[in-house]
Amino acid sequence: MIRVVFDKDGFEAEGHADFDEYGRDIVCAAVSSILQHSAYILREVGARVEKSKGRLKVEGIPDDECASRVLKVTIASLKSIERRYPESLKVEVI
Repeated sequence: MIRVVFDKDGFEAEGHADFDEYGRDIVCAAVSSILQHSAYILREVGARVEKSKGRLKVEGIPDDECASRVLKVTIASLKSIERRYPESLKVEVI
């Protein structure tokens, strides 16, 4: 299962969806695409991004309108996937 936790400073994602075999997992691909795209935008506005195999951490997100909109859409997109694949993705907003 992929677990994504959002807090006031950023978010951290870890794990694998286990929906299908590696390289064919549509849930993992969708979540990775959304999170990496968001991380790229947030880095451009000043956030720090750490990536390793099966893990993505974004912190130091500025408190501005751009970052706020990116986070809002990211969370909504992931929640949509979570509703469809609850055994593969858990999204928490603290």
